[in-house]
Order: sequence, then structure tokens, then C-alpha cells
Amino acid sequence: MWWISPLFMIIAGMFNAIMDVLKVKWKTSIFTTWKNQQWINPILSWTNKWKPKSELGDRIMSTVLVWITDMWHFTKMMMLMCISLAIVFYVPMFSFWLDAIIFYCLFTITFEIFFSRILIKNKL
Repeated sequence: MWWISPLFMIIAGMFNAIMDVLKVKWKTSIFTTWKNQQWINPILSWTNKWKPKSELGDRIMSTVLVWITDMWHFTKMMMLMCISLAIVFYVPMFSFWLDAIIFYCLFTITFEIFFSRILIKNKL
């Protein structure tokens, strides 16, 4: 099952593109029309982790459970999970260095396609 690790790297590249689009291309992204803007919109969503009034609640929401507070942190967790799973399921295809270059290219090409095209609305 050599293809599992490359697939996880492709998915990780997609999640990384979502993170960057949310941060730097929010106004032109497809996410501006999605429901639940309090969770998606980075201008609003950063406040979600500070809602609990207790000190313990603040610490838990800003550390262990931060991935449930907004879309940016959720996609970051998913990207890291995909990279971790790519490592766990890694089966050599060629040599270690060639595989590393292939994984890097899969990640960055996927990132670029999603960042520049798929996640942007009204692309000219």
C-alpha cells in the first residue's frame, strides 16, 4: 500500500492551503459565503477559544482543545494529522531521498492548486 503516504501528503497540502487562504486571502475566498462565520471567519473566530470565563477553561480551550475552536486551528490539526499518518504508513517507493522530494512536490503542488485556484472565488 505504497500510495497511502503520498495520499496523506496531498490531503495535508490541501489543509495547509485552507489555513493560508483563511489568513491571507479571506476576502476573496469561497469561505466568505459559508454559514457559521463565527467558526470560519478568522476576524471573528479567534475569540472562540476565550469564551470560557474560568482560568482552567481558558487554558484547556487555548491548548488541548484549540482545534475545535475555529476552522484555522481545525485545518492545522488535520494537516499535522495527515503528515503524521504519512509517516506511520510510509512504505518506500524508490529511495528515501527521492521519496522525500516526491512527497514535498505532492504537498506543494496541491497547496498551490488549492491556494491559487480552488479556494478563491471569481478567479479571472
